[in-house]
Amino acid sequence: MGSVLIRNIGEIVSGDLAAPLIEADSIYIEDGLIREVGSDRVDADTVIDANGLTLTPGLVDGHTHPVFGDYSPTQNSVGWMRTYLHGGITTIISAGELHLPGLPLESPDPKLLRDLAVLYHRCSANYRPGGLKIVGGTMLLTPGMVEEDFNVLAGEGCRVVKFIFFPYAKAMEEGMQYTEWARARGMAVKIHSGGVSRSGLSEPAGAAVIKAIKPDIVGHASGGPIPMPLADLEEVVRDTTGHLEIAYAGNPRWSVRVVEMLREVDAVDRITVGTDTPSGTGTAPRGMLRTIALMTSLGGLTAAQALCLATGNTAKAHGLHTGFVRPGYPADLILMGRIRGANGTSALDALSVGDLPGISMVLVDGELLVNGRSEQMPPPEEPARVIKGR
Repeated sequence: MGSVLIRNIGEIVSGDLAAPLIEADSIYIEDGLIREVGSDRVDADTVIDANGLTLTPGLVDGHTHPVFGDYSPTQNSVGWMRTYLHGGITTIISAGELHLPGLPLESPDPKLLRDLAVLYHRCSANYRPGGLKIVGGTMLLTPGMVEEDFNVLAGEGCRVVKFIFFPYAKAMEEGMQYTEWARARGMAVKIHSGGVSRSGLSEPAGAAVIKAIKPDIVGHASGGPIPMPLADLEEVVRDTTGHLEIAYAGNPRWSVRVVEMLREVDAVDRITVGTDTPSGTGTAPRGMLRTIALMTSLGGLTAAQALCLATGNTAKAHGLHTGFVRPGYPADLILMGRIRGANGTSALDALSVGDLPGISMVLVDGELLVNGRSEQMPPPEEPARVIKGR
């Protein structure tokens, strides 16, 4: 794959909430992996002048709903994954392929849903539209599953299971068993929290359900589209330890409140970020950046902290090896800067007051996939440029 040297970087966001910024101005990449953060090298197969732009890990969208490759029937949208790449998203994580036309959600069939998860995982493992990475094959949990189903899912490499169309009142003990089986096999357990889903067929899930099921990730804790009551959200923050997902498709006030409450108890590291799209909210290439801007401009986080939550923290919550600027990690990276006319002097300054940055370049596994400017964002005032190679 060759080598890439990115030099003259203005700021580097690490992806690590414990140390959000790195004191360095260059990155050396070889065979798709970051090899050096801060480098004395002067040459590589490809040399990029970052021109003072901010470098961050590629965004990890922790809540998407893929169905047929790069086509979404919810909005009759073709090419949405490629547009997300141009919004700085390098990895998407499926929260269930539940928008498949004809899927019998009124009477969920565990074998059908298991087979669908396996099918989508196998397909997405070999499909990267525009270079975007897909973590697909999320099992929608339903009564009637047996432990062998979890062996099959784990053996296939499925990483996430999700409670959504589940009759908690009738099958709570069974659901609690599912959490144990999934966790024992290294799979993340997610729950659709708050009000019912777009179909109207799911059951509301507030504090009582979440405390019983004990998921690893409370999906769209701030709504998607309807949040749980604020008193329930406060109880979840106080009495549980799992990750709480802030979603673009949720309630903005609740999103800010989640950040505020977790800051008050020094537990910001519980936050993950996703768009919860494609959905009735539409497709949202800028959705992750909009949510990052919300968390920093109104939630009291620094822009670097908010970016870490939407990269390394979300990746770590789902057991993924991406989202960090550190040696040995995939070179999934963004170069972004201030848009002409925006506030501040850098991408981080702009985000801190709610302005979006302009994306100049996106790399996935060290391959330059967006070069010059994004198709979904205004250009940064001073774009990066390739000075050697292509």
